[in-house]
Amino acid sequence: MFGLRRNQDEVSIDWPSLHSLLEDDDQRAVIKRLYPTEGRESFLTALRRICNESALDILAAGRQLHAAAKLVGYPTLAIAGMLNSGKTSLVATFLSEQGRARTLRGSSNEQGTHRFVLWLPSAWQEDPELWGLLMSDLGDAIGKPPEMLADDPAEAHQQYNNRAGQSGSLSVPLVATDPGLDAAGIGLLDCPDIVSDEAFGLGSPAARRELLGRAATFCSAFIVVSSAESSRDSTLGDLLRIAADLMPGIPRMLAVNKVRPRQTPDQVLETFGPLARGHGIETVFAAYDFDVPGSRPFIPASEEIVNAALDPESDSLPVFFSVSKDPDDNPPASISEDRLLMELPKRLDRSEASDKFILARQHSLRTYVWDNGFAKVDRDADRSIAATQKARECLLQASLEFFAHREAGGRVLELRLHQSERIVRQLSESFALTAPWYARLGVRMNTAVQRFFGGAGDIIRQLTPSAIAKRTAGEIKDKFRKGEYGGLLTPERLQSAIDRHGGPHALPHWFSNKAQVLDSVQWNESAEAAITRYERDDFTSLDPKRLDEAVRQMWAEIPMHKKLTAGLTPLAAMLAAFGGVLMIPLDFGSTVIASASIPELFAALGLTTLSTMWAGGQNTRHVGQQAARQQLSDFHAVLCDTYGVSRADSPLVVDVAGSKETLPQSQIVRREPIGPTLSVYRVRDEFRQELQRLVPRSGPNGT
Repeated sequence: MFGLRRNQDEVSIDWPSLHSLLEDDDQRAVIKRLYPTEGRESFLTALRRICNESALDILAAGRQLHAAAKLVGYPTLAIAGMLNSGKTSLVATFLSEQGRARTLRGSSNEQGTHRFVLWLPSAWQEDPELWGLLMSDLGDAIGKPPEMLADDPAEAHQQYNNRAGQSGSLSVPLVATDPGLDAAGIGLLDCPDIVSDEAFGLGSPAARRELLGRAATFCSAFIVVSSAESSRDSTLGDLLRIAADLMPGIPRMLAVNKVRPRQTPDQVLETFGPLARGHGIETVFAAYDFDVPGSRPFIPASEEIVNAALDPESDSLPVFFSVSKDPDDNPPASISEDRLLMELPKRLDRSEASDKFILARQHSLRTYVWDNGFAKVDRDADRSIAATQKARECLLQASLEFFAHREAGGRVLELRLHQSERIVRQLSESFALTAPWYARLGVRMNTAVQRFFGGAGDIIRQLTPSAIAKRTAGEIKDKFRKGEYGGLLTPERLQSAIDRHGGPHALPHWFSNKAQVLDSVQWNESAEAAITRYERDDFTSLDPKRLDEAVRQMWAEIPMHKKLTAGLTPLAAMLAAFGGVLMIPLDFGSTVIASASIPELFAALGLTTLSTMWAGGQNTRHVGQQAARQQLSDFHAVLCDTYGVSRADSPLVVDVAGSKETLPQSQIVRREPIGPTLSVYRVRDEFRQELQRLVPRSGPNGT
């Protein structure tokens, strides 16, 4: 009756080998750390970081499997049921009179079972090695080391009922021995009543079900006791499901108690049959209610036992018998003794039961490793990658607020250039060197602007100051300051941009759950550092050859008579605009970045014709956009470094003027983060393959 033998294709799990794999943090590690530092992490270390309880469950299940071979000859039956179902009365039928006196039975909550109580043969305690192994295995199954049940019945009843009122005691099993079990050679685990609500704070139904599932791994068979009225009770189905899910290989039996004589045994089987078949129940037992005199014909026991049981003063115990589909093969007809539940230990095929017991423990370990362990590690690694991608996107969108020229609806028209001294120098020199003679007339420059262009050999230094050029430079500064053209990036504006694009959620290592910055000093320092680093490390330059070609093309398209009304030639106006951009840090402080596309610079000065010409020419537009793409990529990398986010490992893609533009890889130097970091890691395929070899995920479960 205890099921099929071991499937010959079942791969045995070698716990020592598996344990070695799970602890390996080198060649066979599960995690490859990618950021902030590269390294590896073992499976158990990673799982302890994520959920220490799951790591403890795997270790406990591993120890249980390792001990299974030594415990197969010492089976234990789990007896579970709802409040007042009579499960402790079933346990008592196997005990001596002294043992029965220590059990707690009755119909009220004060007589309910609110602890796990393991009854073992007295002879097993005489073997110290066996006893120690049993106690250790029980602790691994339920979670905490066991305590002994008191010999005094009154004190034992208090323990049974958890009169101390401590919900934590639910996971501390009680252990008792009884000579009445010596002949049977089995242990009986009297499980806590499964209650419908949290009875007096003694453990919620959910907590009891969870512990019952853990206790099932200690047992070789599972008997669920139910009253005759509970066939449709969802709790009964839950009990059967727990055993089926966690220990699918072990036999499961249903014992229906307190049956009334109006219901014949075959009707009991018909009522509970669908539930039994749905959960792989091997045998359905029934016991008729001693309190109803009409039950006598359905109680398969001697007249002496029945008369004693019907005596109100006696300690009546239920007599369970297996129910047959054939009505003529059930009481009141005579049945053989081997159909009595009391005879179950004699009919136990220990060889088959041991195979199923080991297979069930292998299944339990497999479930803990894959479903409760690896799944958590895998999801956590995926979350780290997703969180990093989210952080990168936040920083990219913040970057675009300063490096993108948008139309009113928010669509990106073009990318802006960081108007660094290197870029401005190139533009100025190219426009000056390629300008026709008429464009040079009247060129003067403010000496304050002149200082930004280098030493005596610079061609721009040959230009003489002009009050009009100085005024023009001031006008373009004002337009940048007011936000009419271009963009100005300051630490405060950078922080605001990050916040607008979901910084409190995208950068969880910087913010609390309430979206508050964890360290405001570091937060402010990081914004300043990002701008300073970029200003210092940005060495992007325009392609000199393409730049000169584009500028010559533009000069060729400007009519000779085209002059500015303020008395400046086109070249003077351009140089004044470039100089005004360079003078912006003098007004805002050194921690500021000015960005603008070349057409925006022309438009800011009122040179709309030149702006349109530059924006409309493929060669001219390409010159600025190529450098702008590199600068955007570099600035994004600086933000990632500064805010502790791993740089993008593949090229970024942005939407510019309706087309997808792929940014080049950043060329800017890597630097250390200012504050906290967002870790990113992945699961190694090599570990997954090795785990599959040692613990086949799709292996038979013994059912």
